[in-house]
Amino acid sequence: MTTLPDYAVSPGDHIEEWLDDQGINAAELARRLDVTPKHVSELLSGKAPLSATVSLGLERVTGIPARMWNRFEAGYREDLARLAETDKLAAQYEHAKLLPLAYLRKWKFISAPARDKAGTVREVLAIFGIAHLDAFDATWVHGKVAYRKATLASDKVYERATWLALGERHAGLDKLGDYDKAALEALLPELRALTAHDNPVEAIDEVTELLRGVGVALCLIPPIPGFGVHGATRWINGHPVVQLSVRGKKDDQLWFTLFHELGHVLLHSHKAVFLQGAGDQAEAEADAFASSTLVPDHYRDRLPTGRNIGAVRELAAEMGIAPSIVLGQAQRLTTDFAWGQELRITLVWDSNESEV
Repeated sequence: MTTLPDYAVSPGDHIEEWLDDQGINAAELARRLDVTPKHVSELLSGKAPLSATVSLGLERVTGIPARMWNRFEAGYREDLARLAETDKLAAQYEHAKLLPLAYLRKWKFISAPARDKAGTVREVLAIFGIAHLDAFDATWVHGKVAYRKATLASDKVYERATWLALGERHAGLDKLGDYDKAALEALLPELRALTAHDNPVEAIDEVTELLRGVGVALCLIPPIPGFGVHGATRWINGHPVVQLSVRGKKDDQLWFTLFHELGHVLLHSHKAVFLQGAGDQAEAEADAFASSTLVPDHYRDRLPTGRNIGAVRELAAEMGIAPSIVLGQAQRLTTDFAWGQELRITLVWDSNESEV
């Protein structure tokens, strides 16, 4: 992030520099501009604003275009406003501490150190798209957008809003084509086949591009400690946004969560947020969609009922999906989760890149 200066350069500073170069004093400049010496004194000190009329006069006197003098004035006033705002931003830091700041710094979503209170608040405001943290509740808790209202259902209001806001910022909606439901349905077999890729990270990159081709945004945002959500789905500006945390760190959980969220896209309302683990009917339907899409019903009676690694690999190869998915479905069926870990691929977030 660009470091902002802690000072403001007035047009008067540039005028003084020109006076020094030309060997002219302020009184002489006042005569040439046909203004009072007091006015020139206030221009030099930055107390008086530089008017368009005086800018034109300076153009004739100095040879420097009026547009440059006007630019100096605009930049000076903006810097003064920014400096005046610094104290106001710093005063919001106590409120900002309710947010997961350590998480935001760890994953480089903000770069300001803790000692820079104003800088921290400035970056946080940019994440949420608000001008003051007093607007947080109105926008992210009580706002009209349905998925923001979902934060009311949990005491993790700040963590949930942060995670969703980061997903919104990284969804790339401005470069996304129209959503095509039929094309998404037709794409499901190809997405399912990618689960068998020996590198899940490369596979998820391919999935991301394929989904963008049918108007679906997929983004992976690291999980926030204490906020136990694997995935979320909501609609923004007519586009489904699927967000994954890879919280479980295993490839089968990643794939199941992805297809669970795609179930929400295809089956449910465009006006609500769906957070995996909510325990309602929509979540149960999305679970069923993921299970039947990954392991169709006619294969279910062939899922291993005992600890048989060979049978898992054989069935996965026949179905063309990752062995870990077959393992996970078999374990769900038998409730025996204490075997087959060697079939799972562990995914690790890279804290230097905010990527898996």
